[in-house]
Amino acid sequence: MKQNSALKAILAIVGGVVVLGAIVVGLIHFWDDIKKLLPCCKEEDDEELLEFDDIEE
Repeated sequence: MKQNSALKAILAIVGGVVVLGAIVVGLIHFWDDIKKLLPCCKEEDDEELLEFDDIEE
């Protein structure tokens, strides 16, 4: 019985590490898109748009 519970504990820990790793990889991959959705980062996007408007004129 102890081997079965030890196996379950090991698999639970490994599964948790895999899930956390997947979340971190997803955040890194989509960080630019996530920043655009955050209200604190909207001003930076507006400044970038103004720079492009100056180039077109």
